[in-house]
Amino acid sequence: MVLSPILVLSQEQIVRPEAFLMKVLEQHPLAKQANLIPEFAETYVLKARGGFDPKISYDLNQKYYGDKLYYSLSDAQLKVPTWYGLSLKTGLEQNRGQYLDPQGATPQNGLWYGGIEANLGNGLFIDERRAELRKAAIFQQSSSLEKRLALNELLFEAGYAYWDWFEQYHSLKILKEALDVSAVRLRAIQRMAELGDRPVIDTVEASIQFQTRAAAYSEQLTAFQNSGATLNRFLWQANGVPQELADSARPLAKDTVALQGPKLITAGPVDTLVQSHPYLAIIDFKLEALDVEKKFAKEQLKPILSINYNLLNEPIQYNPFAQFSANDYKWGITAQMPLLYRKERAAYQQTQLKIEQTEYERLDQRASLKAKLLSARYDYLNAVAQKEIYIENAKSTRKLLEAELNLFSTGESTLFMINAREMAAFQAELKAINYIAKTEQLWLKWQFLQATLVR
Repeated sequence: MVLSPILVLSQEQIVRPEAFLMKVLEQHPLAKQANLIPEFAETYVLKARGGFDPKISYDLNQKYYGDKLYYSLSDAQLKVPTWYGLSLKTGLEQNRGQYLDPQGATPQNGLWYGGIEANLGNGLFIDERRAELRKAAIFQQSSSLEKRLALNELLFEAGYAYWDWFEQYHSLKILKEALDVSAVRLRAIQRMAELGDRPVIDTVEASIQFQTRAAAYSEQLTAFQNSGATLNRFLWQANGVPQELADSARPLAKDTVALQGPKLITAGPVDTLVQSHPYLAIIDFKLEALDVEKKFAKEQLKPILSINYNLLNEPIQYNPFAQFSANDYKWGITAQMPLLYRKERAAYQQTQLKIEQTEYERLDQRASLKAKLLSARYDYLNAVAQKEIYIENAKSTRKLLEAELNLFSTGESTLFMINAREMAAFQAELKAINYIAKTEQLWLKWQFLQATLVR
């Protein structure tokens, strides 16, 4: 592929679509952005796992007044959350002071405690930490499909731009040939008119033909330049510097593409293609995440009932189990519930409605994908047939033109007939080029709709 002089990739001047798309996939900023989607999902999982990280804490509260230490309350704690709404904790309390509340008194070495906190109502089967981790795991699974769809769309746009550039380039060549032929004929007719071998009116007709073709060529040149500018949008260096096609860069030859046979396409029902489509799989993951939200919302309809239990002992020589007794403990229970549950019921109903909306979206997207795939298949097969017709038509009109030129050289034809044959031949070739490019674009669309440009 030849790009700008900034980076010479090869002496080859033909830009091949496969190499072009591979370069887009490797170096385009949107491709690199798509590659970040799974990494982003991994950070969600890491963040959600952080809800289960052990936490160490230290609290110190002291009061001094009138040169007296009223109290000093110290509590060093380690808390380890677990999956099933259960937390393990251990710590050491050291409290002292002249006016210390008796219930806060601890032995000289402090008071070690170790036990559990458990949710027996709200949070027993699922809580916010577990819900977030499950949703993060679901997002991580769907992220690879989102990456695939993003790259698939990028390659479709890049490939479509390539074949548009291909069409505009070869159309420009045809119109350049037509312009050159009319220029040569105009000079010849003018010379023959000067010598009296042709009527002067023929020079007017030849001049009109030249001007018409010059205008068409100029218009086509602009279209070609615009298609090149669009193609440049997809050309980048690895370091993020944009590139441009070199002036000498050319697409594949017309005959190279025209001689390629039609590509195999799935016949019969497309339900299997639709059912396994990544877009529907992403919606399924969305439903799975909503189901987690629904379970969490349902859990909030339960009253809060938590219990904590801690064994107590004075550590001797830093051993918390020295002189341990199961009779030394403290425990507590907390119960709480709203009287109307309006907030909780609304959250549950909203999640249920989101699920229904998403299920309807899935049905609509499934029908839409099926219709688009069927339409793309019909369009492609029709374009293949039309391409063959126009290629043969171009060959036939070219033969008629050659025969007419032979007649003209012997004086048995007119300039009007030559112009008519030339216009028919060039128009047929333009139409053939259009369908050659259109066939390739429709094949890209068929693959794009299946999301198979990138697997």
